[in-house]
Formats: sequence, structure tokens, C-alpha cells
Amino acid sequence: MKFTYKRFISLLMSGFMVLTLAACGGGDGPDKDDDDVKEGMMAAVGSKYAEGYLLPELQNTEIRWLLSSSYEYHQNFDSEETPDSNYQAFKTWEETYGTKVIVDTVAWDDFTVYLTTGAASGDMPDIVNGGTTWFPSWPASGLVQPIDDYIDFSADDKWNLDIMNQLKWKGRYYIAYCGMPEVFYICFNKTKFDLAGEKTPLEHWQDGNWNWTQFIKTAKSMTNVSNNEYGYTGWNLSINKAPYSLINVAEDGTLTSNLKDPRVKNYFQGLYEFFHSGAKRTDNSSSNYMTTFFAGQDAMIHISAAEYVRKQKMLQITGGDEFRIAPTPIIDSNKETVSRMGSNVYGLSISSQAKNPKGAAVMIDLVNEIDGNIQKSYGELGTFGTYLSEEEKAAVKEANKTTPEINMILGVPNGVALWNENGGDFIVSDSKEGSVSSFLDSFDSVLNAELSEIQNATK
Repeated sequence: MKFTYKRFISLLMSGFMVLTLAACGGGDGPDKDDDDVKEGMMAAVGSKYAEGYLLPELQNTEIRWLLSSSYEYHQNFDSEETPDSNYQAFKTWEETYGTKVIVDTVAWDDFTVYLTTGAASGDMPDIVNGGTTWFPSWPASGLVQPIDDYIDFSADDKWNLDIMNQLKWKGRYYIAYCGMPEVFYICFNKTKFDLAGEKTPLEHWQDGNWNWTQFIKTAKSMTNVSNNEYGYTGWNLSINKAPYSLINVAEDGTLTSNLKDPRVKNYFQGLYEFFHSGAKRTDNSSSNYMTTFFAGQDAMIHISAAEYVRKQKMLQITGGDEFRIAPTPIIDSNKETVSRMGSNVYGLSISSQAKNPKGAAVMIDLVNEIDGNIQKSYGELGTFGTYLSEEEKAAVKEANKTTPEINMILGVPNGVALWNENGGDFIVSDSKEGSVSSFLDSFDSVLNAELSEIQNATK
């Protein structure tokens, strides 16, 4: 059944009528108009990654946190070698305040339904996720509240305001975020490239010609269909990973499609040409391509830093081919001079009916502080950097200088579904034909209608 905002708001408002409604570190906790802070500060205990950090005395220290993984998962995942920032925050909170953090464990895809139901009944967790998967729908629908009521983001340079400013809603911050977004790099099988005598993506980057045109040429050169080997595999080249914003968010909350932006059209045209080049494997699923790639089947994929670290740890145990990293190719059709990467942002927000919003803000600041200190202990690139050569580090650092442009299409619940229902999947198909420009012009009105529904449902 299609999710409709009018139906959602009807449920939400009926409840309101009854109830009346990464690198981070360096701060001392929330302090904006918070009477609890004025009562005194205390040194955080429980984690070496919170040493020197001051927490405010709070009258209410009970916290509920919505996560897709359980308290025990984070506890079991935590170790001296690979500390888990959430569990380190749990421990710090519990040993400093004497109150255990309550985790509401809910499947990722069920977050919105869970919060919608909770808002209608007046029973919501305090801390929830915030980012590209839920923006702009959650703030527009009243599921989260402005977080700048509790945290003065201008007072601490750990916050990534370049990202947070893209995710403002009606001039307010609803999402707290620091560090580097989850961006995607090219991972290549160096063993295969060496055997084929082909220049690697990293070598092309160093020569200054690692662009989309060269990427397609390289993928074709590394494709041997008779041996079931392709130049590229995976599913991280899709609408939700486009490196340009597909939605415009005005200061007053007006939402409009950005599909007619020439940069967007050029990007999807390049994607169409690549998928129809014969160099991209299409017979795999989103659940197995990582396994087959690292088993040595194909030449290149897109990968996040966290996934690359996990796979390198696995290879240390199992052995196998040598895999290395290069930046995403530059989109030369747009005359770009920098690498623009698709990205995910997973920040934190406070629910609209949090029982303890002040405590939630303190915890949000704390976990960001801890996460930043964990990453700093591994150097500028965090644990990712420990698996990179000096040449790779230089390339990644150069690529990371470009602030990602937030896509936002996932934050429209029906956005991707409507794209596919209206035939947009031909762009990433090796067999379906069509005009990219004509499709984007047509889908522009469909997307604008969906965005209008979000706006009209909240009036």
C-alpha cells in the first residue's frame, strides 16, 4: 500500500488533539538555555574516549533510543581493538548518571511506522536517527523537533555544518551531525588489474585523468564475458546514490524537484551509457555482489569506508586477491574538476514527543564526542586509514575535500518506488532503451506532486 502523508497526518494529529502534543570531538556538552547545566557539571566516567568531557547534572537521566540493533549487539561488538561508539556512550551514561539507557530495537524499514504510531499514542523514544533516509519527511511531518533548542551548534567546531545546513528545515536544525558522511569510493581488484596489464583506477587518478569517460573505458577493458568477468559490479550506482541533490528545500519549507538541473541530466545520461556498455554485471543481486566481488569475480565496485574495513578484516583471515581504493571518477560531462560521491548521512534527532529532550541532547553530544575521539585515535581517516597505502591516503584526502551534495530522494517515502513505477529503471538496465532527458522531464512533475503532498498534509 502506498504511504500517503494525508493519512499519516490524520493519524498523527488525532493523537495530538488528545495529548496536546565521525572527526568530531572537543566540546563540553549542550548549554543553550538549559537550566540543568547551570546546576553544575560532572566529569564523564566509564570510557577512556570520554576522558576530560564534562556532563551536566540532570534531574531526568532516563533515555530511550531508537536503533535497528539491540543494546546487546553493541555490547558484543565493542572491543579494545574496535570500540563501538554507541556502547561506549551507553557505558559513560550509566556510570556517570547511574541510569541504564533503554534501546527500542526496531527494524530499519519500520522506523517511520513505529514513530508514527508512537506520536499518535504519545509514546515515542527520545533519540532517533536523522539524515538522508528520513529528510525532509520526518521534520515536515512533525516526527522530530528542532534540536537547536538544546544545542548551540555554533559554539563547538566539531559539528559538520556544511552537511547540517543542507538538512535544515524552515531555518532550523533538526539533525545533529559531525564527521564525514558515508561516501563511496571505487574498490578495485589490484590482482586482476596487474594480471591484465591495465592501469589501475588509482594510477589514473594520480595521472589526473580518472573521470567518467576513463571509468567506462577501464570497465570495458576489464570485461571478459566469456570468462564471466565484468569490469564493474554492484548496486551503488542508483537514483539514491546520485551525487547531486534531486530535491530543492527552500527556507520556508517549499519542496521542489531538481531533476531538470543540467548536472542531474548529464549524470543520469552517463549512468545510462555505462549500464548499456556491457561492462556492468547485471545478473547478481544486492545481497551477494560483495561476496562474489571479494571472491575475485569482477574488477571494480563502489564501497563505503566501513564496508571496506570489514572486508579487509575478512581477507586477513581467509586470504585472497589484493584489493585497493581510489576516488569515485570525476564527472567530466559536467566539467567537474573534483570527485563527487554519492553519500549517506546518519545523524541523530530528538523525537517530537520525547519525554526527556534535554537529556537526549546531552546524549547526542556525548556520543558524537566519543565517536570523534575513537576515530581520532586511528588518525585523520579513522580505522579506514589503517588499511590504505600512502598513495591511497593522499587520493582519498583530496577527494574528501569536496563536501558531498545531499541527494534526499530516500527522504521522500515513495520517491524511489515512483521512479521505478514510472519506468526509471531503464537507466540502470542493460536491455531497456529510452530517452533519459525525456524521462526526467516527465518524472519531474510526478516528483513535484509527491513533494506537494508532503507540504499540503502538514498545513
